[in-house]
Amino acid sequence: MAVTRRGYIFSAFLSSVLCVLLIVVALSSDSWVVSVATTSVQVSDSELRYGLFRGELILRNLATPNINTLYMTCLSDVNACALSCKTDADARIVEVQALAAGYRPSPACLSITDVDDSDPQPDNAPVISYAFYVSVITILCAQLFVAVTAAGLAILNATKNPTEPIFGLPGCLWTNVASACLGCIVMLMFGIYWLTSGLNEHLALAYIAQGTYEAGPGLGYSYWLLIVSILCAVGNIVLIQVRAYLLERDPPPPMIKVENHSDGTIFLY
Repeated sequence: MAVTRRGYIFSAFLSSVLCVLLIVVALSSDSWVVSVATTSVQVSDSELRYGLFRGELILRNLATPNINTLYMTCLSDVNACALSCKTDADARIVEVQALAAGYRPSPACLSITDVDDSDPQPDNAPVISYAFYVSVITILCAQLFVAVTAAGLAILNATKNPTEPIFGLPGCLWTNVASACLGCIVMLMFGIYWLTSGLNEHLALAYIAQGTYEAGPGLGYSYWLLIVSILCAVGNIVLIQVRAYLLERDPPPPMIKVENHSDGTIFLY
């Protein structure tokens, strides 16, 4: 009967692998934020999208689209992160410093950054908090770690007989609980920050913050993949608990008392 019930553990392993893949895709893909960008002089709507590290800005001011890479640039000394399409790393740093100080850097995707410091507005700096950004990355990495651990424990218990009593099914259960909780924390953190910090208005991008383009932003698939990863972890919890319930419900094996047989019958154990 125990062998039959191992199908639940193996199913939890497959679900854990899917959970790991989803977290990796969410962490590395470039569609946490997606938006169209419109202006009065363009052939069609421009587009932008970016993730936690990079993104893409497609400008359609002319018939031929101008495709630019967006770089997430973070500066701990000013507690600011922002997207920049500058082709030079130093120019990107200057742009983020200017945005954090409330100045108006030139948004063009060139190798230099010119800054207009005539009317600073530091209270409305169109940047992402560096502390918030690091927290999101850290929690996502922690979720990935516990999801990998859950997958390892699941395959360990699916192949060993009997199941491992130490760091086995209880460990598999609680690592999935931790994975689901961490995923919920990331989604809540980013969702609340998106709605309350002004990120959904300025997008931490000079083109949008300075009004060169008008955005129609939203959260992309990279963010919503975390919901599926959470559901995978919750599904694993259900599978493990259902297996435990079924094993408890099964009748105990028959017991044979040797002292009741005095006819010399040989019992094999």
